Amino acid sequence: MSLRLEKIASLVEDGVGVADVGTDHAYIPVMLRRRGYSGTIVATDINEGPLNKARRSLENAGCTDTVKLILCDGLEGCEPDSVDTIIVAGMGGDTITGIIDRAEWTFKPGIKLILQPVTKPEILRYWLTNNEYLISSEHLVKENGTVYQIICAELAEPVVYSDAELFVGKFEKIRDSEHFSEHINKHIKRFSEAVYGLENAERGELDAWLNINKSILGELYEMRRCYYDNCK
Repeated sequence: MSLRLEKIASLVEDGVGVADVGTDHAYIPVMLRRRGYSGTIVATDINEGPLNKARRSLENAGCTDTVKLILCDGLEGCEPDSVDTIIVAGMGGDTITGIIDRAEWTFKPGIKLILQPVTKPEILRYWLTNNEYLISSEHLVKENGTVYQIICAELAEPVVYSDAELFVGKFEKIRDSEHFSEHINKHIKRFSEAVYGLENAERGELDAWLNINKSILGELYEMRRCYYDNCK
């Protein structure tokens, strides 16, 4: 099974209920039932095709009667009182942000978000930290050559993130990951190339963007130095 999805499922604590948004094959709901999760499980998708795949997965696993499938956009079809954990995985950070933002009932204590952006994690982290969400834990999982970021958040006093940390995660929360070095080096390469390109563009109107990228690159280098020097 998918290491990424296995990790996401492992972060779910037994509770009132889980909503798996964009469920696709319903692999996470099946994993949760097999792990003994006792609460309500709702699996949603915006398209009928993925829900049909989910239905077949549930039939094969004998979970048809214990997982509710809903055709809806994001969380629109969920009953707020039946869910205390929300999973949104495999989407862009901007898309995930929109899904949570539109569901006003999620803005209350006791709701746990488990989010796995495939792109634009900086948008998601920026939105969370500016909407009174505490990013309680972050995890790096490598699957098929790609390092994925998994973010857990809940409504609480947020912690300030630097510009670089918006992209890669809070240093203190990811430094112990076996994939930290690969993860940070990938972003150093990305921002080094961006700085090089902007410097060679020789266009004055790009100076502000160049300075931002240089600053982020410097922060990434400092993270890597602290990692190897075992900074406290």
